[in-house]
Amino acid sequence: MDWNLLLPGGQSFDGSVVMTQLHAITSSTQDHAAIEIGDAARLTAFLRVPHRGMILAAQEAEEGSRFLLLDARQARRQLLRRPSRRPVLMIPRAFELDDLTFGILWALANLDDALAADDLALAEEIRGLSAYERLTNSAVSREAVGDLTTVSQMWLGSNFCARHILSSLDGFRDLPVFWTREQRGEEASTWLLFAHKYDYLRATSQRFAGSAEGLMRAFCVPEDAVRTSPRFERMVLLLAVALMESLGIEARVCVEPEYANVDGFVLAPGQAVVANWVRAEGVWHVDNTSRRTLLHDFGEAAGHARERSVIDAPTAAGRLAALARYLELDLDWLRRRCWDLSEYGCDWLAAPRNHLMSTAGLDEACRYVGQLPAKTA
Repeated sequence: MDWNLLLPGGQSFDGSVVMTQLHAITSSTQDHAAIEIGDAARLTAFLRVPHRGMILAAQEAEEGSRFLLLDARQARRQLLRRPSRRPVLMIPRAFELDDLTFGILWALANLDDALAADDLALAEEIRGLSAYERLTNSAVSREAVGDLTTVSQMWLGSNFCARHILSSLDGFRDLPVFWTREQRGEEASTWLLFAHKYDYLRATSQRFAGSAEGLMRAFCVPEDAVRTSPRFERMVLLLAVALMESLGIEARVCVEPEYANVDGFVLAPGQAVVANWVRAEGVWHVDNTSRRTLLHDFGEAAGHARERSVIDAPTAAGRLAALARYLELDLDWLRRRCWDLSEYGCDWLAAPRNHLMSTAGLDEACRYVGQLPAKTA
């Protein structure tokens, strides 16, 4: 049967629709499930539709129905490799539908589909806003790009802030502290799926690789943000932090609401870069500053996060374990599931269709979490 899978929106996500064809699992092993296709022509027609598509495989069990997911592109590849009048699709059991796979699909589809819808308009806006790159202080209102989706505005702000920070780091002689404003998985999913975000993280990590101390990136995640986030969204947030830790960037998380709206910044002695796009009034606001009042405020926030972090631990594994406890997640279950996904790559589950997106960061985060020691203290 053909279905439309409706994925919910969020504070910035508008929601997305995935065309889905439902099949019954006909045989299975410990690692894979098989679907024997009786009507190959109908399946081929479904896979040709130029929208996001997914094969949903169902299996009845004593505890209830279980479902496996397979991206339509992977299904097409299998059919091309093994042409037959009665083809068989193989789906790894790693892609069982649960909170983790739903959270990944939810984030990727919402981001990817919105960017794809704005492809031409976004390219024109990028060209039109290029003059701002020569400025050390700039801001763009949302009215200036009001015809773009909220996600496309997020991409514009994120990309501009990342490039502004990277171009400003050459003037930093000392190891800086990074402060970022993401509080929920919806916001943090951009670290995992915007292609430029992974490149930015790797560039900042490599830029200060020879420092005696490690880079620190601080967050404020108030308890209210945890309580009001569904479990699948909290998993996305943990994966984003895991990606940073995998690159040698130490995460600090404070919870006091008074720090929730501190500007995003990069701070070193005597200088700072302001870079705001998350929950900002405009698309972005950047500034290079040495104002004493700002340096004092940023220093106080960074010091508080360093001293009062709820995930304080001497190792990355310990910090991620503490974060999982704070987010009320079962890290051992998440570790096993991430290891399963890392065996194949998340493109099997949901492949981006837009060149501005990538699952490279997501795959790296899954590999990292999957390799964490069991029962991390």
